[in-house]
Amino acid sequence: MPDITLTVDGVTVTVPAGTNIVDAARVVNTAIPVFCYHPRLKPAGMCRMCLVQVGTPRIDPSTRQVVLGEDGRPVIAMMPKLQTGCTTPVSEGMVVKTVTDEVKAAQRGVLEFLLTSHPLDCPVCDKGGECPLQNLTMGWGPGVSRFDYNDKVHFEKPVALGDLIYLDRERCILCARCVRFQDEVADDQVLGFDNRGRNWMIISKSDPPFDSKFSGNTTDICPVGALTSSDFRFKARVWELQSKPVVCTLCPVGCNISLDMRHDKLMRVMPRENAAVNDIWICDKGRFGHRFIESAERLTTPLVRRGGRLEPASWAEATALVAGKLAAIQAKAGGAAIGGLASPRLSNEDLYAFQKLFREQLGSNNLDHSIGAPGETAADDLGGTLGVGRGTNLMELGKGAAVLVVGADPEEEAPVYMLRLRGIAQRGGALMVAGLRPTKLERSATSRLRYRAGGELMFVRGLLKAVYEATGTTRLAVRNSGLDELRAMLNKLSLADASAACGVSEQDLRATAKAFLEADHGIIVYGAEARSVGPALTQDLAALAMLAGKAGRANSGLIALLPGGNSRGALDMGLRPDARPGYAVSASRGLGAREMWPAASGHHLRALWIAGLDPAASLPAARAAIDAAEFVVVQDMFLSATAQLADVVLPAASVAEREGTYTNAERRVQRSRQAAHPVGESRPDWKIVQGVGQALAEMTITKDARSARDANAKGAKSAKGAKDVAVAVADASRWDYLTAGDLAAEIAARVPGYAGITYAALAATGSGGTWGRQANEAIYYDGTNYENSEGVGIQCPSLAEQATKTAFSLAPRPAPATAATAERPLLLLAQPLAYDGDPLLRGGKLAAHVPAAYVALSQDDAARQNIRAGDMLRLVSSAGELSLPARVVADLPQGVVLVPANLPDADLAAVQTGPRTYVMIVT
Repeated sequence: MPDITLTVDGVTVTVPAGTNIVDAARVVNTAIPVFCYHPRLKPAGMCRMCLVQVGTPRIDPSTRQVVLGEDGRPVIAMMPKLQTGCTTPVSEGMVVKTVTDEVKAAQRGVLEFLLTSHPLDCPVCDKGGECPLQNLTMGWGPGVSRFDYNDKVHFEKPVALGDLIYLDRERCILCARCVRFQDEVADDQVLGFDNRGRNWMIISKSDPPFDSKFSGNTTDICPVGALTSSDFRFKARVWELQSKPVVCTLCPVGCNISLDMRHDKLMRVMPRENAAVNDIWICDKGRFGHRFIESAERLTTPLVRRGGRLEPASWAEATALVAGKLAAIQAKAGGAAIGGLASPRLSNEDLYAFQKLFREQLGSNNLDHSIGAPGETAADDLGGTLGVGRGTNLMELGKGAAVLVVGADPEEEAPVYMLRLRGIAQRGGALMVAGLRPTKLERSATSRLRYRAGGELMFVRGLLKAVYEATGTTRLAVRNSGLDELRAMLNKLSLADASAACGVSEQDLRATAKAFLEADHGIIVYGAEARSVGPALTQDLAALAMLAGKAGRANSGLIALLPGGNSRGALDMGLRPDARPGYAVSASRGLGAREMWPAASGHHLRALWIAGLDPAASLPAARAAIDAAEFVVVQDMFLSATAQLADVVLPAASVAEREGTYTNAERRVQRSRQAAHPVGESRPDWKIVQGVGQALAEMTITKDARSARDANAKGAKSAKGAKDVAVAVADASRWDYLTAGDLAAEIAARVPGYAGITYAALAATGSGGTWGRQANEAIYYDGTNYENSEGVGIQCPSLAEQATKTAFSLAPRPAPATAATAERPLLLLAQPLAYDGDPLLRGGKLAAHVPAAYVALSQDDAARQNIRAGDMLRLVSSAGELSLPARVVADLPQGVVLVPANLPDADLAAVQTGPRTYVMIVT
């Protein structure tokens, strides 16, 4: 549709068709006050604050032409009543007046009415200082109220809508922003209205109360302080806070947040606007899950084992001991006797330094970023090799885009992705959700596909077959290999056979393939359920993207929802046994996490260095290996079960206490700033590694080289040992970093795909806003979120976009060997949860939201074995057994049992034989 031209207070403005008057006025910096309107919500016209005078060109009823005046201009017919600017779309030639006496009187009247019951408690209100009601009252409200204070309506307060959000009924102006956010954005219909007249109020409609993972956003968009969070209530005034830009590391979205600090203490967490990542929203885990940074259980000093006990030590002593022990073991047994594990929540700088020390100084490829649990899947390269291309922005996708979600539960695995994928469907895109079981995202899908247990691979191959039949290989645009093998497999496969094997009709397979194939942009999102099938499924998803021509370009490709906030960065940085930074294949493969535990591989490592992971807490084999190792180093924020077994424990700084960069699921690199001083003597992880690297370099200097170096330092020239001095200087210079930015610069220089991604480049990437912010924005949306002053990040190119000779394989891989048997007929699925046993949730409001462990099974399976809810069941596999209470679920498919992953009272490792495990139930 063509753009529309109108005038606002005499100023001509041209805006897209469909724009409302409020937003049109914002373009020319004209303030129309609002309460209920919000750019991310549908207009409601509930508060009447945006009333304006509106006129349109008069139309001659006989000719249907615009009537012109004597001056040749259209005659404007003013509407008889004021119109709400938020619900009135602009039209060609419209005239809007926002400052007439009639408009001003209406605005004063609305504010006067709103203030009749609003308490005068600004000095104690959490919203004070960033409150639209304060702003609008000062700018448009009456100076004196005609209402008697004694007539104010008083209510009991606060009312707990849930344990995280409180309602002050006296402050509430019933604008419905909170209700509409939950309905329209979060898809959680958990809030509503009750009663009538002056008793009209917001209530929670769910059980448990306010059951939403996005509830905290309602406190941001509430314009009057009626909704407050239990986490921040009465803690501080906003003008006392220092807002520090940080990247959330609790899931792979990489949300932009601000840590609001006062006197080095965390007061609250707020979203920062970034249209390419989280828009203006964050989930409750990101908002309420950062209290670990100030936990009383934090480690504050290095610990060294003496006489069987861990005792405080200096950094110099601890670093020297670590370097000495590792050097001695390397000299006796080689680097292959040393293994390292680093958490996927560490920054790129930490992870790069960690692998650098292992590969370049210790001579070891024994590296991984997981604990090696039986249910873990192999390293997932697809997000880096064939991931969505540079320039991808899910918020810009709608009509013409198709997203296929396979085996993923975004709300649990990466909550804000649920909002972003849902938004694509709301803007007219195709959202096709396929899985074994229902997920919340299905409610927003344009098509829902349910394959049967064990049929996942044939479902994807059915789509491949349908695409192949439609276009052959004409859409292939990236370098590839294995095409003959793929053709051979597809030529043998009939769509009818694929349909019969997966339980999805031929018609649905063809329709899904057609929608994906014909879309301008195509994205495949997959999660834990899909990855549990193994590399055969993910390989076929990659083949599907390539065959459909949806790889190697913007807004097309794959997105893998991996556990950990920086898993993609860990893979990019080479925290794996088989590849160096940038996916360069190692000359010799080292040991992965699972292979480091003797019970699984027979390998016995003499030294282990574990950073930010706790394998001993859940894996008996890992605990045994750690016990048996000659020397163990742990660097962590807490004295974990693994740290308790260590010979040296090094206190690490939290994400709030250091700088660094993180790479999200779409390969967007973002900078996180330091918000607080490190606790005690804790240090950033890269600095800990640097200290050991420098000590190792010092130890390699020979006696003659050291004498020559000392002589040179005193001005005496000696040729003896000069070569050794040069080598020693080179070794020491490897670790010559003053800041994390120095490491980032080295990464930019040495890691393919990260070229040019320096701190300076990241800072120059813009504010991330999409609102068209003007000087008066605070009048409307004060307190909603923080403008992004740190840049929106830089997206790394996928390997398919880089100028390399890499060929991406289309060849199908063998199907998983595990299958149901008569003895063990039930597929055990480990369900990821946003609120699980993550130790970082300690000390926060979300600990109460972590459920007790259970096993969920279908009504059919429960009826077959006469199982009722609450019965204690034994899950028995070839590896062991696990006892849990039963939960009978109506929409779970037959033949599948579901157990929440990573809960402290559910030892899944005891029964898992791999990513896919089949069990029987014993009552």
